Amino acid sequence: MSDQIFLIADVRTEVGKKVAKDLRHQGRLPAVVYGEREASIACSVEKRALTDLLRAHGRNAIIALTAGDKSQNAIIKDIQYHPLHGDILHVDFHRINLARKIVVEVPIEAQGVPIGVRNESGILEHMLHGLEVECLPTDIPEKIAVDVSQMEIGDSLHVSDIALDGDELTLVTDGERTMFAVVAPAIVAAEEEDEDELVAEEEMREPEVIERGRRGDDEEGDAA
Repeated sequence: MSDQIFLIADVRTEVGKKVAKDLRHQGRLPAVVYGEREASIACSVEKRALTDLLRAHGRNAIIALTAGDKSQNAIIKDIQYHPLHGDILHVDFHRINLARKIVVEVPIEAQGVPIGVRNESGILEHMLHGLEVECLPTDIPEKIAVDVSQMEIGDSLHVSDIALDGDELTLVTDGERTMFAVVAPAIVAAEEEDEDELVAEEEMREPEVIERGRRGDDEEGDAA
């Protein structure tokens, strides 16, 4: 069960890229609150308060979110990150009813060391890092542990292999999706070698693309 925590949001009436940029310079993050058939609210939250929340409680914490003169239960629905340096750019909060089931993504964690890794120097590949489940907000687990200790080289575990205790959680993720696989070291080495070759080819092509771009710019400049 997720802990409930408190967060204060400042309601804002102005939106747009410049407003968002100014907020970030002030140590705040642009945000929006929506859901439960109520009007969306544009707001902002303190960046440090949000990062502390994520570090201590994770993304599925039940938040008592105060926006203006209204307090509501909410969870974090989406976080937008900068594609280069990874800073948080924007956060979406979703209002929730504690008595109504919602769909959330819960992290998957491997438990144990596979036989194929222990005895045959195999490699455990973690192919799916989260599972979508439907449950009441108060029943959201921190993580779902999956026992991989009996896996040998060539084995794989799919979502359908998970046996959940009780009726609190219902799996939403497609049961055919693979969560973990144990492969031979030679296969991993071959895949890495193929990736290195692709990177090398791209690096060889890149100067040509840049050079063509420069010539195109020069031609446009001459034409102007």
